[in-house]
Amino acid sequence: MKSRILEKGTQLFFRYGVKSVTMDAIAAELGISKKTIYQHFPDKDSMVLEVVQSFIEQDSLKWDELDRMYSNVIEKMFKSFEMVKDMITQMNPRLLFEIQKYFPNAYQLFKEHGEKCIHTNLIADFKKGAQFGYFRKDIDFELLARLRMAEVNLAFDPDFYPTNKLSLYDTQLTLMDIFMRGILTEKGLTLYNSYQNNLQS
Repeated sequence: MKSRILEKGTQLFFRYGVKSVTMDAIAAELGISKKTIYQHFPDKDSMVLEVVQSFIEQDSLKWDELDRMYSNVIEKMFKSFEMVKDMITQMNPRLLFEIQKYFPNAYQLFKEHGEKCIHTNLIADFKKGAQFGYFRKDIDFELLARLRMAEVNLAFDPDFYPTNKLSLYDTQLTLMDIFMRGILTEKGLTLYNSYQNNLQS
């Protein structure tokens, strides 16, 4: 039952945001009483925390899977976007902003995951890409990693760019494209354009 509640809570939080989804709504969706939910989660904060923990575990597995499957860092980057396309397309763009504002403990997990996993993996990818001649070697890789992470987070800020002009997924794709074109060598740009053409076809 706990896994069912967690799965339904995750679906609703991602679709509607964490602020507007109540425990009553989750119970109604599952056809159970709110009391049953409270037997497994003492409050909404604890549920959001477990939702975030589960997401982080799955995200870490995806990074490991991408490393195993794609040795080419540019291909890996495009494949990573394919893997998360459905999630980003269906995600409420205010989700991360609301977690940051209303659930600081859960947001702290996101920050730690960013430092321990995403930041480390990005630096490794930039170094590897530079060794293969795809990326410029004259830019500090840690700075690049922090800039890329900041771009991703910025797209979730509701005040940054209205989603009625460009979807969250298209915003992320555009920011990535601008970022990549600033660090690619001619060799890397040729390969990047070939993958981008395949993505658009």
